[in-house]
Amino acid sequence: MKGMPNQGLTIGLYLLLTTLLFLSVNGHVVLGEINTNMPLNMPTCPLNSSIVLMLTPEPILPSKNMIVTYGPPGPWTIVEYNGAEYLLQINMWNLASVGYGNETLTFNNATGEICFSAYISNVTLISPSGGVWGYPGLYLVGIFPGGQVNVRNPMLPLPLTVSDLVNGTYSNRLLVLNYTMWVPDDEPMDWSYDIWLTTTPAPSASLNHGAELMIWLYTTTPVFPWADTEIKVNVPIIVNGTMVNETFDIHVDCYHGYDNTYWTYIAFVPLNGGFSNALVSISLKPFLQYMVNVFPRVCPSLWNSPNQVAGLYMDTITLGSEFGSTQWATEPGWGAIAWKLYEASVVVPGVAYTTSTVTVTATATMVKYTTITELTTVTETSPVTVTTTTSLVRYVTSTVATTVLSTVTLTKSVVSTTVMAIIAVIVIVIVAAVLVALRRR
Repeated sequence: MKGMPNQGLTIGLYLLLTTLLFLSVNGHVVLGEINTNMPLNMPTCPLNSSIVLMLTPEPILPSKNMIVTYGPPGPWTIVEYNGAEYLLQINMWNLASVGYGNETLTFNNATGEICFSAYISNVTLISPSGGVWGYPGLYLVGIFPGGQVNVRNPMLPLPLTVSDLVNGTYSNRLLVLNYTMWVPDDEPMDWSYDIWLTTTPAPSASLNHGAELMIWLYTTTPVFPWADTEIKVNVPIIVNGTMVNETFDIHVDCYHGYDNTYWTYIAFVPLNGGFSNALVSISLKPFLQYMVNVFPRVCPSLWNSPNQVAGLYMDTITLGSEFGSTQWATEPGWGAIAWKLYEASVVVPGVAYTTSTVTVTATATMVKYTTITELTTVTETSPVTVTTTTSLVRYVTSTVATTVLSTVTLTKSVVSTTVMAIIAVIVIVIVAAVLVALRRR
């Protein structure tokens, strides 16, 4: 039996190499080309919510509160909460098909909480060069140009001109969000307002020659060189009860769009990546003022004066999360993201109200709003000169001695350590088998 040791050694090395090929040091088990296991710490949305929207490649028997689409772009519906309407939409506009997984968007009509989770793979893109797969989220207010669904909010009756929103009755409105975000470390994404403006008011308006204004509150991809103007501005916002002069990069693409339709794209991207879990209040006014001044400077062939930009109509404000393919080395082509939205409001200064919030920290926080108008100067590090008076909300927080148990109980490091331990045990067993075979020689 002289051939057995060599045969045992060969088998042992083969098993060792096969095992190492199928295990990932990042804590994911890869079986062939498809991994059907969700990340162990990924939150999911409750399927017993008042409304459940789901995009899935697999047929599912819908219940009375579930709206299911078996393919992109995904379902939508309108809900009401506290006198305001919201249009919920999965909106995977760049997907032609999904091979595996699902996306879920839920609404709780008792609390107003909105939840989104996605874990999909084997996707086919309509425009592979675009990178973005979709923009799941909601319409906060307004009507999309050319659309027929008008999402109403009495605090902000869009369409309104930029001039109305900067100098008129509605110039003091604030957008308030309270949210938590779950994103893998290397998932390219942004959490943002997407605001559409046209030369005539919607619904009859066309996107052609209009503008798209994005305000990013959180991102894992803070710079995209194709539109970077190298202009940086400081805008006052309130984050978890503290006023912050947040620094934003301004990105502009003068001719943005498709076919013969184009508009000017501008995005305010937080230099430090923004806030993944926060209660954030912003005024639209300083962002609009920067847009009015930046467009003629960066795109003079399209925008000949600030007055031309100020005449645009703001038609709709949407909120969502653009995301694309994950860069996980062991899981190419997968996309995973989740978020919860506890509040999305348009606030009028001078009207006090109370809301309860929960953040992904060790405490629950009760927040009472007491509105105060403050004089704030917007500063910047670029040649664009804008000084504005901005109305902001000041609020007082008090911590309640209540521990919030996070659903994230397993971290990457723990999973990684566990997998490495399994690999070590397998290696020891294989080596022992080889040594036994050698001793029998």
